[in-house]
Amino acid sequence: MRQILRKAGVPVAVLTAVTAVAAGGVGAASAREAAPECAGVSGAECGTIQVPLVRSRPDLGRTTVAYAVIRHRDTSRPAKGTVTVNPGGPGDSALAYAPMYAEKFRDLLRDHDMLLVEPRGVGRSGSVDCGFGDALPATRDGLVRAAGACGEALGERARGYTTAETADDIDAVRARLGIGGLDLLGESYGTYLMTVYAQRHPQRVRSIVLSSAYPVDFDMWARPNVRAARRTLKLVCDRSGACDGDRVLRDVARLSARLGERPIPYELENGERRSLDATALSAIVYGAATAAPEGIGTVPAMVRDALRGRTAALVGAARELAPMSGSSAPAEEPFNPAQSMAVMCNDYPALWDRAAPVAARLRQFQAGRAALPERDFWPFGKQAWTSAITDRGNTCLRWPDRHGTGQAAGPVPDVPVLVVSGDLDPNTPTEEGRLAARRFPRSTVVEVPNVGHVAEKEPSGCVAGIETGFIRAQKPGDTSCLAAIPAVPVAS
Repeated sequence: MRQILRKAGVPVAVLTAVTAVAAGGVGAASAREAAPECAGVSGAECGTIQVPLVRSRPDLGRTTVAYAVIRHRDTSRPAKGTVTVNPGGPGDSALAYAPMYAEKFRDLLRDHDMLLVEPRGVGRSGSVDCGFGDALPATRDGLVRAAGACGEALGERARGYTTAETADDIDAVRARLGIGGLDLLGESYGTYLMTVYAQRHPQRVRSIVLSSAYPVDFDMWARPNVRAARRTLKLVCDRSGACDGDRVLRDVARLSARLGERPIPYELENGERRSLDATALSAIVYGAATAAPEGIGTVPAMVRDALRGRTAALVGAARELAPMSGSSAPAEEPFNPAQSMAVMCNDYPALWDRAAPVAARLRQFQAGRAALPERDFWPFGKQAWTSAITDRGNTCLRWPDRHGTGQAAGPVPDVPVLVVSGDLDPNTPTEEGRLAARRFPRSTVVEVPNVGHVAEKEPSGCVAGIETGFIRAQKPGDTSCLAAIPAVPVAS
């Protein structure tokens, strides 16, 4: 899942602390654990393989790639297929979420195996460190500088942390296990990864599910996302009948302007001082439906109260964006900020000439932002909005590598593709999902009402059931259960 950042003086979104996990056994052949439980799932099989860090540079050595296989329950007959799942990030651990996937896709596991490949640089797959520590820095300037320092620290090894290399790792594990083909299921950044896998290994793809999808060449200014944020606020008001969406948007614009002139100072529990400004407000609204759709229902009252001088709820939302201890995190390393940064800076589009020195890049970025119409970012403002999201804007401006992405933009396989988008999601909105779907000749887009980021998180099981049916039948099935997903309640 993508993270959120605020500019100078304002903390980032909740990022659980990194727990060091030793790599599994290594060797020329895969090493497998015989333990009765691995990755938190009873009966799963875990293993590791060794692969080149950079396949085009054998001199840079090798790295470990860990995996887990959750076998189908109906042992009276062979599995009908193998689905491989990635939770996104970049930097999120596939193994940490194994228990969740085993439960969410319990019906699919009746007759399908599930393969989870830990992304290189995360957890048991050679956890990488470049000085970030437990989480991303708390300020925009700090993030930009830390990203540059990370690239300098990794040096030539930074090229090992790309989507293309991770995609090739998945295929290496597939080949080692003797699996002929895969059904791909990617969530958020996982949709980017699975698209790259499909380009690089089209003959191995049986079907694809892209949940909360965005295209490989997405807009680094986040204009589809601000349009989605406006739509989200209007939808929750219209469906609940508890607020006027147009008025809420005007209130957000008023509050954004006020915070731009007079930020609200506050302190974290540890006494650290923060400043809640217009960029902070953008981050709060952007992240509200990302964590859970219920969050967006708190925004209208929170904004209204702040305009009347009652800022406790707004400050509370800002505090929740700060990095937390991660004491309730899974046993596996749940998120690796160094790996996340390397993948983003290696692969994502740049708003400057990568070959240019930093000073020239800075001028190019500033000129590009100055040319953007302010109205396109209403009610937040273009500087606030483009500073609020970690994987957009100028985050990688100081990244030292000048080569850009190493992934091939080859043809995709002609296989069934299901794109699933929550209609309250400003993180990966349906607009971006439709762009991602256009890449595939046989794609279907399903928009899920009253749901935010990663729609299969909704508790009824409706969306996971639709995805399960698609993987089994290789075509869209009954989606009537979507009508029963309730509207998000709006706080008064």
